[in-house]
Amino acid sequence: MITGIEYWLAIIGHSQALRADALNNLSGVISTGVLIIGLREATNIDDDDIIGKHLPVQGVRSQNTLQLSRFRLETIFTLLTSFIMVLISLQIIISGITGLFHLENNVTPNLLSAVGAFVATLMMLVVYFINLRFGKKLENASLLAASKDSLGDVVTSLGTMITVLVSFFLHLNWLDSTVSIAIGLFILWQGLQVFQECTLNLADYVDPQLEADMKKTVETVKHVHQVMDLSSRYSGNLLIVDIFIMVNPNASIWEIYNVNEKIENRLHQKFNTYDVTITVIPDPTELKKKQAKKGPSI
Repeated sequence: MITGIEYWLAIIGHSQALRADALNNLSGVISTGVLIIGLREATNIDDDDIIGKHLPVQGVRSQNTLQLSRFRLETIFTLLTSFIMVLISLQIIISGITGLFHLENNVTPNLLSAVGAFVATLMMLVVYFINLRFGKKLENASLLAASKDSLGDVVTSLGTMITVLVSFFLHLNWLDSTVSIAIGLFILWQGLQVFQECTLNLADYVDPQLEADMKKTVETVKHVHQVMDLSSRYSGNLLIVDIFIMVNPNASIWEIYNVNEKIENRLHQKFNTYDVTITVIPDPTELKKKQAKKGPSI
């Protein structure tokens, strides 16, 4: 609705900046719609296929592993959104540059454009607070990210309103095109940021400092002699961790189980991990000590 109102008022109000802001909100509509489709497909555990690929009833993969594969669909759909955002931004930038080269044909925006930008600012504030409230309530990273995007849209719409008012009262017909280019560059930057994040997620990249912090946390758990290896990856927005730890070979199964539980709980509380797989390896130094106490074998 915001996009439609802005675009209509941009046409009758002769404002390229308001048109650019409308397309900025359109990119938000598209990204949210794609996110909804991706989340729906990712959480549809009763379906017998993934993107049209049939799944056997008695599959080799566990239901949990299959679910993690589904969550990656959210990242793939978001990656597609980044391409749409880049295309929209390029169209805005090209249109703004063309307008600067034909200033004699430009008409100064009228107050209808300012009204449209003002209405969009108020409505985007409502969207921002809704996303922020439910993002915190549900502890959902996607909604919290959407709230930040909505706040950016609020600032963009407010800037558009100021631009239209200044252009109208001071008769600066070049300002409208200039601001539309700035909005286009802003959308382009956002699209490239989304593209980078999704690509890194699909490439199983996780911040090395985050992995180092997780490793230190695991090493503080009692009975963990050494963390031999720690690797992590994202499945959608979910953080998955694989750990190889060294423990006393004489420890009982119950003791090892408790160690695993402590590691999983600490990582979840501190880093919000979704799934942790722990591989336990006996400490060879303990075996050597045990053999040394027994004495040489005959």
